[in-house]
Amino acid sequence: MSRSGSGTRTETNPRHAGTAGVAGVAGGLLWAALVVLTFAADRGVTSLLWYGTLDALTPLALALMGAGLAGYRARTRPAWGLLATAGFAVFGAGLLGALAGSTAYVVGEILAGWTVSVWAYSLALVGATTFGLGLLRAGVEPRAGAGLLAGSLPIGAAVSLSLAVSGVVPDEAVVPVGPGVLLGVGVAALGWWLWRSE
Repeated sequence: MSRSGSGTRTETNPRHAGTAGVAGVAGGLLWAALVVLTFAADRGVTSLLWYGTLDALTPLALALMGAGLAGYRARTRPAWGLLATAGFAVFGAGLLGALAGSTAYVVGEILAGWTVSVWAYSLALVGATTFGLGLLRAGVEPRAGAGLLAGSLPIGAAVSLSLAVSGVVPDEAVVPVGPGVLLGVGVAALGWWLWRSE
């Protein structure tokens, strides 16, 4: 084991860390873009991508985020405390459930898959917030990624809700946009750190 300057313990040469980091960046940014594009499509702002395309890209984004998080876990797990470990377990379970549900919906055209993916994604948001708080508490790098994850649900929902209530974006459908963007960018930040620290 080696230590980085901030006290984060990392394995010296994890296998495929760079690939997992790139997957995390791609998945996180794709997820953030999908959240914004879905909201825009709901408002009729964009017809560039129709719902079928957005739905088809969802399992890809979730799988890439999962791969990035698995690589991040392999690299930083010894430095985690109990809160980060518990948060990761809930986050991972939520992402896997959302992946299974969205894949069933897209590939198998099973409508219940969409419902499963929505509830599982809600679980993933709770897990991401807990995971981010645990990483911050344990001092695990990157602090920016941990902060984005920690704020994904409370700050993201509060900002989006305030935009809806204040009339800036007079539509309650904006509420999931803030948490989704913060979650995606947070995972991308973890992936970027993982790729750069290889």
